[in-house]
Amino acid sequence: MQNLFERLFTICLLLSISLGLIMVLSQLVGLAIGNGEFVIKVGETLKQPTIVLAAIFSAFAFILGYFPKYREAANKE
Repeated sequence: MQNLFERLFTICLLLSISLGLIMVLSQLVGLAIGNGEFVIKVGETLKQPTIVLAAIFSAFAFILGYFPKYREAANKE
């Protein structure tokens, strides 16, 4: 079960970071070509999925904190 949560956490984290990066780079391209409508549309389209994925990986991180391996690591610090 722990391995499943670790993999889901990693996948959601990478997807969230990737979507955020794609959103920012796309907005920079829209800014460079002077297309404000494109900048707004990209932000509206990608903002919600990025935030949802960030919330999901945060939930997985919270759940993983209850597994003994992570609890021991937190107690050592």
